[in-house]
Amino acid sequence: MAAGAFMLAVGLFLAADSLAQEAHYASSYLMPTLPGSNPQAFPFILRELTPPPGLIIEMSVAPPMNVPTDPYDLGKYGRVSVDYTGIASFDGTELGVAAQALHVAHHLLFYSAGISSDINNDGMFLFTVGISHYQSGNSRAEPFVDAPFIRLRFQSSPDNIFGYSEIETTMHFRSYISGMVGLGIRLSPMVRMIGGFHHTEFVMPTERLVQQVNGLEGIISWGL
Repeated sequence: MAAGAFMLAVGLFLAADSLAQEAHYASSYLMPTLPGSNPQAFPFILRELTPPPGLIIEMSVAPPMNVPTDPYDLGKYGRVSVDYTGIASFDGTELGVAAQALHVAHHLLFYSAGISSDINNDGMFLFTVGISHYQSGNSRAEPFVDAPFIRLRFQSSPDNIFGYSEIETTMHFRSYISGMVGLGIRLSPMVRMIGGFHHTEFVMPTERLVQQVNGLEGIISWGL
């Protein structure tokens, strides 16, 4: 009986020691905090992977005002974009590449790629210029358009709650323009969630009209 109690005590001691060592090793992987951020503001976020500096991956959903209730239909109004501004530096400005795919249900399929620049090297003001390849209209037979495009994204501050706005447009007679304004919250040093109001316009050639989509937009962003 005494021997069994002794063995149980030894086992508990070894387990506690193992957990303490794991906690010590894990603490060495704490994420770097952003300037002006408070590490105590994220007590509910576990440690996360650190992306390369300059990499930002975004996913967004931008449905019309009559938001679809079916997840499949809701997913037809969205965008995926990737920016990596850490490739080179020119005249003190970080330069890189960017790509995105955007879809507005039954009306617009939009791809773009180009050069991305972090204007102040702090992730607050991103400028992208490049080439877009898109199709608009209700007919699948509509030809795709190749046109230059620009995209501007502005974040008011690195604080945990911040203002956000963006605009992008193409330079073509079959034009596309979209803008968004809202507020964001930083869930962790790497993760932001942004919500706001968006307005999108693009030409529908077959219908001979300018399609307008107004509604709410939600963005989740991961990166530095």
